[in-house]
Amino acid sequence: MRSRALSLWLFLLVVFVVQVVAASLASILVDYSRGALYTRFTAETANLHEVKDLPYAAIINQAGTKYGVSPGLIAAVIKAESSFEPRALSKAGAYGLMQVMLGTWRLVNRQALVCSGRHEGECSSNCFYNPELNIAIGACYLSQLAKRYESHTEWAVAAYNAGPGAVDRYGGIPPYAETTEYVARVVDYWYQLNGRLPPAGLTAENWIKVAQVLGWSSVMTAFALLLLGRHLFRRYRGFRWR
Repeated sequence: MRSRALSLWLFLLVVFVVQVVAASLASILVDYSRGALYTRFTAETANLHEVKDLPYAAIINQAGTKYGVSPGLIAAVIKAESSFEPRALSKAGAYGLMQVMLGTWRLVNRQALVCSGRHEGECSSNCFYNPELNIAIGACYLSQLAKRYESHTEWAVAAYNAGPGAVDRYGGIPPYAETTEYVARVVDYWYQLNGRLPPAGLTAENWIKVAQVLGWSSVMTAFALLLLGRHLFRRYRGFRWR
């Protein structure tokens, strides 16, 4: 007759298998949820809807129209980069509302001639911190990235943070904690600022939490299986537990 200890061990084994399968399924749903979110994000940012009731809304809308990039996307990047603080300066030396690096500023300015005729010589902090000029440079650069990765706007956002070289090297969002978190923030801000709701269902972040809980619970179940298995081994002096 089967002992209670053996019945419990078999029950825990079934629970362990279910937990492992469920954790694997949750991990798959993480990628699926992100894919659905980014697909909709790419589709909706193709529309150049103007933003309202935001700081610098008129400048953002003007830059979006001029450079052919979603004003909502520009606003979401500004929110993530500087939280609409025009004199923001990062430790890496990124300036202003859109946190433009000096090298990027010079490259884009040579192409778009944003500061053409405004002053002699190189641009200075007066240019970098000017909301109109900073948004123009950042929007122009963001537009270039959006066109480069036209089927994946989230890649363009990642390239704005980590550089297009990193995106090209990994064939998508680079696996850098800062960049993945940055992309998630920009996408989330875009939905908030544009009054949109993300696709229905649990978000990728929620599925990550589910997978983590299932993963830790499976570890605990495995530990219980080992302890009970050792008890049964000692009791039956081998692996014949019947």
